[in-house]
Amino acid sequence: MTTSGRARKPAGQRAAKADTSVGTGRPTDEMPETASRTDAAPAAPDDPLELEREIERTREQLGETVELLAAKADVKQRAQVKATELSERVKTRAGQARQKAAARGGSVRSQLAATAATARKRAAAAATPAWESAPEPVRQAVAKGASTARQRRVPLAAAAGALIVGYLAVKWRQSSSLRRGA
Repeated sequence: MTTSGRARKPAGQRAAKADTSVGTGRPTDEMPETASRTDAAPAAPDDPLELEREIERTREQLGETVELLAAKADVKQRAQVKATELSERVKTRAGQARQKAAARGGSVRSQLAATAATARKRAAAAATPAWESAPEPVRQAVAKGASTARQRRVPLAAAAGALIVGYLAVKWRQSSSLRRGA
């Protein structure tokens, strides 16, 4: 890679540049006059150890720059990071939606239970006059039948299903024979 113009100063040297007084162009008292010049190239250190340190700092800065550029150029890694971020965001929103649904479901269940209780009370209130006006032998037979039905729910449900299927089959045959004869 080629560059044009002067070599750039390392970040440490850029920060050490002297501030100049506003409007005067003269260096401040804290920094030597040579540090305020912007036109001159940085002077190479005379000490070989200082030169090696400068080279090492430049290499570190160059390495960091290369790492940053490589990270920007790694499209696959950037896409994976973005996908992970989006996935986490979706998971968070899904969790929030589940919590809201659970809260709403609880309120719906409580409303349904309250409605069912009200319906049972109304049915019991409507059945009370009929129950009281029925003779005692009828009451006993109904109570015994209800008890037996509770004990044998599965066979009773199967028998009721068979009756319904039989009724529907008879109705279907009647309607199909009417269509043929017409």
